[in-house]
Amino acid sequence: MVMALGGASIVANVPAVLHAQEGDSTIAQKRVQSADEQRRLREYGLHLTAGLDLLYDDNVYRVDDRVENPKDDLIVTPSLEATYSMPVGRHDILLRGKIGYDRFVSESQRSKLRLDTEVKANIRFGATCLITPRAAYRQQRADYGDINSATENLQKFRTIGADFTCERPGLFPVASYQRDTTRNADQFDYADQTSDTFMGGVGYSKPSLGTLTAYFERVNSRRPALGIENRINSYGLRFQRSVSPITQIDADVRWLDVNSDSAVVGGYNGLGWKVALSTAAVPRLKLTAMTERAIINDSLIASGFAIDTSYRIQGEFSISELTSAGLYAEWDRRKFRQDAALRPYSITADRNRRFGALLTRKLSERFDLSLDAQHYIRRTDTSVSNYSGTQVTLGAALHF
Repeated sequence: MVMALGGASIVANVPAVLHAQEGDSTIAQKRVQSADEQRRLREYGLHLTAGLDLLYDDNVYRVDDRVENPKDDLIVTPSLEATYSMPVGRHDILLRGKIGYDRFVSESQRSKLRLDTEVKANIRFGATCLITPRAAYRQQRADYGDINSATENLQKFRTIGADFTCERPGLFPVASYQRDTTRNADQFDYADQTSDTFMGGVGYSKPSLGTLTAYFERVNSRRPALGIENRINSYGLRFQRSVSPITQIDADVRWLDVNSDSAVVGGYNGLGWKVALSTAAVPRLKLTAMTERAIINDSLIASGFAIDTSYRIQGEFSISELTSAGLYAEWDRRKFRQDAALRPYSITADRNRRFGALLTRKLSERFDLSLDAQHYIRRTDTSVSNYSGTQVTLGAALHF
């Protein structure tokens, strides 16, 4: 979280001559920074959220409903989340932790503890420079859609890393490092993985243009149980701009050069991207379109990596100050690169579709409700492990 200096009163008291020199775009940027600063100040202190989710899934084992009768169940998940942030001079410290328990009413052997924790700091120096060290831990049960067998797998994810930037008008440097580890149950230790990601680049910021960043990123991903290492070199260009107060563009285009220790897994050379366009041109309605192509190393299916291409469209409508509704649709295609000698597998590609609707209602300053319904469909290139189903989630959250 980057600290923005100044406040609304400062902008309001700037002489009219200076306003004319700076231009409307600079003034608008200062107002945005002021709003970010006020939000940052409100987030200081201890905040607690108690939640309860009731999830109905009509196909918890992800079986092909055209071949056999799926098993439905109700999953009850109570949770408690705590966040604590405090200033230390110019700096910030943030602690966050969430604990929940997925309780399956019928299939009780699937019940699992869910954890999600994070700690990070914003260390500021100079006029605009910022270092953000961070660490996170998360554990959850794996979805049967990626296991493709009725076997439980508790996944554990750990992340440590740091980001560095000196963002300001004109040229500035950016850099980051991140180490990710994934650990699975013993029967899925082939998917245990350790990845190191290094990134460095140069950004250029101008209020009338936006922010443009050229960067190089390197990922070394190792699977010790299989003796495979995959390497990704990315040469990218990232662009962020508010075209107007109601339209935002975020575009990241990169050339991907991927290779593996396994000649059978092979490599990949081609474009990758992550592009999002959002607009609120229609009053009370926000429309967003997104598309992404990325290399996914962390997969329970592939012994090497997956080439993932996805698309999403969504609309969010503010019915009133207290009620909002949304619709969304997602399409995703994955191509799996793997060595059958290391892990025999019959699927080399799959397609996933998801269609949903969301309704949220704020009953008071501290209490809100949400209702989420979605239908999911998976189809594979060999028709093995096809499935579809529907999920409906009723959630309640109480904020302290």
